[in-house]
Amino acid sequence: MEKLEKNIYRITWPILVEMMFFTLLGTVDTLMLSRYSDTAVGSVGVSNQILFLFGIIVNVIALGIVVVAAQYLGAKQVQKAKDTIATGIASNFIIGLFLSVFVITLGKQLLILVGTDATLLNDSVTYIRIVGMSLVFIALRVSLSNGFRSFGKPKVVMIIMIIGNIVNIIINAVLIYGLFGFPQLGVMGAAIGTLSSRIFMVILLIIAAYKILDIKVFKIRIHMIHLKKLLFVGIPAATENLMWNIAQVLIIVIVNKISVEALIARTYIYTILSFIYIFSFSFASGNAIIVGYYIGEEAPEKAFSHTLKALKIAFGLVIVITLSLNIFSKQVIGLFTDDDLIITMARSVLYIAIFLELGRSMNFVFIQALRSAGDTVFPVIMAIISMFGINVVFSYVFAIHFEMGLVGVFLAGMLDEIIRGLAMAFRWYQRKWSTIKLIEVE
Repeated sequence: MEKLEKNIYRITWPILVEMMFFTLLGTVDTLMLSRYSDTAVGSVGVSNQILFLFGIIVNVIALGIVVVAAQYLGAKQVQKAKDTIATGIASNFIIGLFLSVFVITLGKQLLILVGTDATLLNDSVTYIRIVGMSLVFIALRVSLSNGFRSFGKPKVVMIIMIIGNIVNIIINAVLIYGLFGFPQLGVMGAAIGTLSSRIFMVILLIIAAYKILDIKVFKIRIHMIHLKKLLFVGIPAATENLMWNIAQVLIIVIVNKISVEALIARTYIYTILSFIYIFSFSFASGNAIIVGYYIGEEAPEKAFSHTLKALKIAFGLVIVITLSLNIFSKQVIGLFTDDDLIITMARSVLYIAIFLELGRSMNFVFIQALRSAGDTVFPVIMAIISMFGINVVFSYVFAIHFEMGLVGVFLAGMLDEIIRGLAMAFRWYQRKWSTIKLIEVE
C-alpha cells in the first residue's frame, strides 16, 4: 500500500479546484441565463433548491464512504476499503434511480408546494424534470468521487470535474442562445447541458475507477457488513444536510412573501457566496480524510491538533475573501444583472456574509472532523434545534414581522451558523469522539 498523504495543502488543493468547478457548473447556468432573462434565473434557483434536497439523499451512502474507507486505510486494511467503496457505489445506484423517477413524475407538484410564483412555474417545471434525470448519475458521481478522495487521489476527480464543466459550457452556449443553427431553448438548454455533463463525468469516473483503484463498477456487489457502517455514518450526516435544505425551502417560502426581486437577489447572493464557502468546505474535507487516517492508526491527539490547524487556515481565507467581496460588491453583482433594485437588495446583505461565513467555517471543519471520528449523532440534534429554531423562525420574525426583508433573512442565517459552529467546537474539545470504535482492528 502507498504511504498515506497527510499534508493538508496537498490533499485540499485538488478538492478546492474540484469544488470550484462543481460550483461553476451551477453558476454557468445562472450566469448564462442571466443574459437570457432574470425570471429564467429565478426559475432555475427554485428548481435547484428542491433538487438539492434529493441530492442530499444520495449522499447518505456517499458521505460514509470517505469516513469508513479512510479509517480502513489508516488501519492498513486496503481490501476492506475497496469493498466499502464498491458497496457504496452499488447501493447509491439503486437509490439514485428511484429518486430520478420520483422527481420526473412529481416535479411540478413539488414546485407548487413551495409556492413558486406563477411567472416562474413553467420554466421551473421544465428544468426540474430534465435535471431530475441526472440524480442517478449524481449518485454514482459522489460515490466514485469519495472513493478516490479516501485513497488520497482527489486530483482524478478534479480533472474530470474540469472536463465536465467544459462540456456543460459548450452545450449551454449552443442550446441557451441557439448557436450554430440550433434552436434557442433558454432554460431547457441549460437543463440539457447540465444533464449531459453529469452523464459524461460518470463515464470518465467509471473508467478511472477500473484503471486506478482496480474497482470494476459493473461487477461489484453489496457487502452488508460495510453497508451497515456506511449507513451508521451516512444517515446522520445526510439527515443534517437534509435538515439544512428543508430549512432553506421554508425560507424560500418566506422570501416569496417579500417579492420576486428578493427571490432573484437571494439566488444571485447564494451563487456568489458558494465561491466563498467552498474554501471552508475544501479544507474541512481534506482535514476529515486525514482525521480518518489518524483514527484508523489510533492517534486521536494528532487528529485533534490537525483539526484546529485546518480551522485557522479556513478562517484566514474567509476573512480575506468576504472583505474583498464587500469592497467590490457592485462590480461582482453587476456580472449577473443590471436591475438596480436587485443590485441594491444584494449589496445590502453582503456585509453580513463576513460573520455568516465564519460561522459556517466552524461548522464545516468541526462537523466533518466529528463525523470522521464516528461522532455522528450530536451534529444532527444541534442542526434540528438551530436550523429550525433559529434560522427559519427568526427569518420570518425579522423579514416579515419586523419588515426587514432580505436583510432579516440573512441575519437569521448568520445567527444559526455562529451558534451551531460554537456548539460543534465545544463538542470537539470534549473529545468524546476519541472513544468511538467504527472499524474492527485486525
